Amino acid sequence: MIKNLKKQRGIVVSDATIAIMIILLFAGIITTLITNIILEITKMKIYSQQMDYITEIFELAEKTDYEKVTDANLVKCINEKGDTAVSAKVNTTAGLTTPYKIAIKVEKYKDIGSKEFDLIKIITVTVENNLQEKSYTTTMSRLKKASLKEAEAIVK
Repeated sequence: MIKNLKKQRGIVVSDATIAIMIILLFAGIITTLITNIILEITKMKIYSQQMDYITEIFELAEKTDYEKVTDANLVKCINEKGDTAVSAKVNTTAGLTTPYKIAIKVEKYKDIGSKEFDLIKIITVTVENNLQEKSYTTTMSRLKKASLKEAEAIVK
């Protein structure tokens, strides 16, 4: 009985060291996972907001008369909206200081070998955002067709 008591001395320093190392290892793994999850959630929010801005611009172009769909008019509408997180420019995002920078380009569709009528416009929207010194960019294009009445007026 006395020999048995001498062998059970409690926690030894090596046992405590191993336990602390295991706890630190799991704490590091959990911290890394949480950081990566938060970063991915932030990226998804950025892409979601970029898609919201692009959708808003395309809906604005759809509501506007064909002749009034120009890059200058779309940029003007975005900048006059009063949202301090977004600003727009024609063809480039250079010089914009807001978190969401939008470049809008409207060009006529040109079919090779056909007469050149201004019946279809291509609207290209690029939204750029920076997070932790990385740039996240989304670019989408959409066609704007002239209505039948507008097409008849253009062809004449």
